[in-house]
Amino acid sequence: MVPLSEPTEELVTKLLSPVGAGEHLVGLKMTPMSGVQQYPIHGFRQAVNFLRLDSAGEVLAMGPRASIPYVEPKVLERWVAEVFGDTDLADAIREATNRGNYYVERMDSIRELMEQRLSQCEAALRDESTV
Repeated sequence: MVPLSEPTEELVTKLLSPVGAGEHLVGLKMTPMSGVQQYPIHGFRQAVNFLRLDSAGEVLAMGPRASIPYVEPKVLERWVAEVFGDTDLADAIREATNRGNYYVERMDSIRELMEQRLSQCEAALRDESTV
């Protein structure tokens, strides 16, 4: 995993706040029972949670209740750069997209990067509250 630089206070605030009107990301949930449904994502934390992929065994065990989240990696990269101004994370997402051979592999790397950034933001908030 690529180490991300520490986010600024301004970036932390942006990443942990809901996005403005018209700035949301649209993810897709694919399910055997209801097909493909759009899923509006209104914040960075929500995007991280949305991108959690179950293992193949878990998906098979869930049968018709299974769902698979989908966001086009290049759209996610652009959203992170344009809406939040996090070019460091956007660049890391682009690199992960170019390295992966298939969607799950790419998204596992991208989700790890996003979780790393979210952890950095949460740590910065904790540090700020102890000052």
